[in-house]
Amino acid sequence: MARILFLLAESTSCGIHDYAYYRLLEEGHDIVIAAAVKKPTRTVVIFAGGAAGAVDTFEQRPGWIINVDIAFDDVDPVTFDALVIPGGPGPEYLRSNRRCIDIVRHFVENDKPVTGICHGPNVILEALHQAGITGRRISANVVLEADVRAANCIWVHEPGSAVTDGAIVTAWRRPDYDVWMRAFVKLLRERGFHGAHVA
Repeated sequence: MARILFLLAESTSCGIHDYAYYRLLEEGHDIVIAAAVKKPTRTVVIFAGGAAGAVDTFEQRPGWIINVDIAFDDVDPVTFDALVIPGGPGPEYLRSNRRCIDIVRHFVENDKPVTGICHGPNVILEALHQAGITGRRISANVVLEADVRAANCIWVHEPGSAVTDGAIVTAWRRPDYDVWMRAFVKLLRERGFHGAHVA
């Protein structure tokens, strides 16, 4: 099985986090949740157009409080096989955390499986940029198109599918959780990580 690191921030989408977390647990992988500080961290529920159509874009409401296993400063990325960055607004905070980016750089520089969806790819892009890696095919929430291009990567907008480029799997946003995790699980299996419960 793989030892998988999840990166969490205040305002991470609880729907995205939960889907990936339980899907990878189902596979039998070992998951560790990291954040800037080891403390219970609130996620958010995001409603497109608001819960009652009351806003023009997106409304955020309090989601689950997640118990964080480890602070970024205590993470040794060498001990992990793969990385997951759930989306929602949370990754906008993660991309400015130097220690977080150092962790992500370890994965992209060592060709370890990395995945993000929605705003999660922003953290991957920051790590790629700082590592001097360009030309990767990346999908994400459409508001990240300029960030993808600024990092000299290739913007891919294909709703209903995930994008796999080497060890990086990305997808645009809800409702594509299923294709996102299907592609990431496939990548893990191709790398020899079949999970404790999967023959």
